[in-house]
Amino acid sequence: MEDLQSIKKRINSAGNLQTIVSTMKAHASSSINEFQNAADASMNYRKILDKGIYIILSKDKKIRTSQGHEKGITINIIFGSDYGLAGKFNERISSFALNNINQSEGDIILIFGQQIFSRLKADLEISKTLTVPQTKEGITPMVQNLLFEIEEYMEKKPIKEIMLYYCKPGDESIFEEEKEKLFPVDIKKLEKKEMDWKSNSIPTYLINKENLFSDLIQQYFFITLYRSFCYSLASENASRLASMQAAEKNIDERLDDLNSEYRRKRQNQITEEINDVISGFKSIRESKNT
Repeated sequence: MEDLQSIKKRINSAGNLQTIVSTMKAHASSSINEFQNAADASMNYRKILDKGIYIILSKDKKIRTSQGHEKGITINIIFGSDYGLAGKFNERISSFALNNINQSEGDIILIFGQQIFSRLKADLEISKTLTVPQTKEGITPMVQNLLFEIEEYMEKKPIKEIMLYYCKPGDESIFEEEKEKLFPVDIKKLEKKEMDWKSNSIPTYLINKENLFSDLIQQYFFITLYRSFCYSLASENASRLASMQAAEKNIDERLDDLNSEYRRKRQNQITEEINDVISGFKSIRESKNT
């Protein structure tokens, strides 16, 4: 039978774990707000880029941008997590990627996060695994490095398309999986977007349209990748928060059970001690009477 000291140790261990879980909850909650706000800001910037691209296309619909090669390779970029304790986040994005990627010879797969690498390495030929930035400030240099990496691939081989796989916060769920084409840019889709102008006429530009359009497309690539990181990190922390809330509930229930067990055993111990005292007293009294 377990003694009181052992139960007390288990209560202390559960209490320490509860403190860790509470800290992780607070950190996850703070991170969700940080990355969601960054994603919202990136979308506002994206709207400005869309307007700039629309202005050029409205004046010259024949302008060209880099197009994918029909017989080129595909670059797949998957956004996951470097750390565990994130609920079903890594399992779901890994399964989603596997269901959507049909890797052909030469296709490149870039992975962000060691957690999904371990889940995909048996089914896909991973070209490179990169670390996930853990702060908003760390996203920008990582995106710049990723764009440089993509440019190197484009110089070596013809690229058919670049696909992104990530999770984003959902309206009816904690997060949902997303598949997005980064390259080639859907010019027709951008051209058809309705723009709201405060003035009666569309603004104009004075610099070389080819250079301007190229710069806007580069910014389009950057902000799309930046937003993908933000959404993925917000989803990861939302999943981690839900996981920690479930863990906290289990710990609370376990602590209640352990405390009840401790009180019950303590009461039994006290009762036994009282019975021993009474028995001893009766023995002494009986010995005096004889």
